[in-house]
Amino acid sequence: MSVRSQGSSPSIPASSRSAPRGELVPVPQLSPSELDAVALLEEACRAHDGGRLKLEWHSLRSRPSGTTSDFLWVDGEDVIGFVGLYQWRPIELELCGMVDPRWRRQGIGDRLYDAAAAEVARRGPARALLIVDRALEAGRRFALSRRGELDHSEHRMQQRREPELRRGLPPVRTRPATSADADFVVSCLASAFDDEPSTYEPGDEEAVRGLVSATTIIVEAATAAPVGMMRVERDGGAASIYGFAVIPERQGRGYGRAALSMVTRDLHRSGVGVVSLEVLSTNDSALHLYETCGFDAIGTEDYYSMPIESMPHVS
Repeated sequence: MSVRSQGSSPSIPASSRSAPRGELVPVPQLSPSELDAVALLEEACRAHDGGRLKLEWHSLRSRPSGTTSDFLWVDGEDVIGFVGLYQWRPIELELCGMVDPRWRRQGIGDRLYDAAAAEVARRGPARALLIVDRALEAGRRFALSRRGELDHSEHRMQQRREPELRRGLPPVRTRPATSADADFVVSCLASAFDDEPSTYEPGDEEAVRGLVSATTIIVEAATAAPVGMMRVERDGGAASIYGFAVIPERQGRGYGRAALSMVTRDLHRSGVGVVSLEVLSTNDSALHLYETCGFDAIGTEDYYSMPIESMPHVS
């Protein structure tokens, strides 16, 4: 595999340890060979540790221009460490990374984290969240060693059973989102998840595409009025659902249940064997909805809030 040189690295504090072999490589967009190397690294880490690494492959394959969100640690031709940043909300960044089990305890994880933290500080969000599978004790220890505090947890759920039959659900249809739906997507997500609305310039075609990419709009069958949305990403024989929201004035009336049952049924009919989603562990109403729609919890991710003041700042 050939790893590209990306120029100078972000300003990173010196480690108290001796420098490990290899070097840090910031990458604006991972090449096909680099993506393959990250996939092989993920496979090695999962075989050694179990659990899951939330690497968001759809995002890794199509990073927006103008930012650097991925950092590799390489030794010659070998990729032995990786960390990626993901910004789904205007004031929040998520981090997830890994180091080859054969190269651990040399400070590589610290240097990768510091590089990502420097980028977080450069962007200036309100907070950063480090994602750790609850099954990975080493990840929990790392988060705590950097003064992280548990912010929230999310269950991973997979549809393993037929949804319960419910009568009287409102008739709904779904359609792919277009650029004309960007404002609705922003307002729907903000109201459903009690977030600040995302900001974008209407003429920014890349930002608009990012908002509506892989997004399905849920509409009332009779009026075609939009009542909710979800994002569906397919990867071979698997699909992930996220950003599932119904506008507040339509919640509790069965729109979400009707749409979820319809979409998962269509996915399975099209050849998808595994459908998964994530839900806040404290969201009892959503948990009940997903369980009655045939989903079972298969794991949990813990999100650690990392103190911004401890992050290195880029001059």
